[in-house]
Amino acid sequence: MAENILKSDAEKVLLSAFRERCSKKDIISSNIKIVLQGNHKTYKYILVNGLLAKATNENINALALQAGAPLKGAFDARSLCHNVLVPFERDFLQSALGGSNEPFLNKPARFTHLSDTNAVRKGQDKETLELLIEIFNSIHTSSEAIKYLACALEFLNEKIEENNLLHDSSIKYNPTLVEIYEFIFRFLDKSFEGETSAIVVGALEKIYHSRFSKNFRVIAHKVNQSGSSSKEVGDIDIYKEDHFYYAIEVKDKKFTSYDLEHAFKKIQEQGGSKGQFIYGPSATFDEELLEKRISVFEQEGFMVLFQDIFTYSRTMIFKIDLNSKQEFIDTIMSTAIEINAKDETKNWIQELLTNIGWK
Repeated sequence: MAENILKSDAEKVLLSAFRERCSKKDIISSNIKIVLQGNHKTYKYILVNGLLAKATNENINALALQAGAPLKGAFDARSLCHNVLVPFERDFLQSALGGSNEPFLNKPARFTHLSDTNAVRKGQDKETLELLIEIFNSIHTSSEAIKYLACALEFLNEKIEENNLLHDSSIKYNPTLVEIYEFIFRFLDKSFEGETSAIVVGALEKIYHSRFSKNFRVIAHKVNQSGSSSKEVGDIDIYKEDHFYYAIEVKDKKFTSYDLEHAFKKIQEQGGSKGQFIYGPSATFDEELLEKRISVFEQEGFMVLFQDIFTYSRTMIFKIDLNSKQEFIDTIMSTAIEINAKDETKNWIQELLTNIGWK
């Protein structure tokens, strides 16, 4: 039976490794650097993806490329790479691996697993394949894998710095963005009946709209009580020049297509022509029924944005010009107060800030 890797778990591991320094100075780290400095783009993706997989799930066999590989610990390497590593490379690594959108469609990644019998050109390509196999066979635990993953990411960052110096330009990466992204992932580990998801969305919307002008106003309401008064439309309401602009519904529990319809009907009743529905990590739903209901709204000319909170958060952080963690922390705290969050939720904010060293 194939091993499973949760996307959210892999993203957390990748972010954590990205913030660490390389602590390994041995033959394995040297071989990792050789592969990353080489010319074979696909093998670079396979290397980092395999390290990420092993770091996330110790039962993984990093030699596997497909869930159907004849190996104990096989997993779907393509999905992990395309859904986690590729977006991360684009957002934080300046395409240092090669900038491919679907690297596992290339021939070297279409075998069931890495083997010295795989068809590959003789010479450097064959040597790189053998080096990959040696690397993966030498790493046995998740704790080892995450340390070598940190080394791989550090080597890639060194490459970015070298390229930027060659082009006489400064590095655009702001570590504050990565830290905020990691905070959100860890914050959402606990739901508190959807309050953490609502706080994240409310805070990001407030910061985002504050960048435009003072004409925008973002109001966050108590969770599970949106629409309880005539002044509330969704969980998050956005006004432009005191006129209702659009609303966002946030769910972090099981919901149905009726819940989506109910949320968007309220927006339409207020004269809105668009609505956003964001679901948290604890949410479950019937995807087929949701798509049908969304299609009906869009046929009526109502614009719908339906997203998971991780994709939403990454997109918003990417767009927002955040110069300090303090603004983010202050907005998270004020939004928690605005929605009258439980004491447990507020305590979780304080605990997390202490754990990650922000306080």
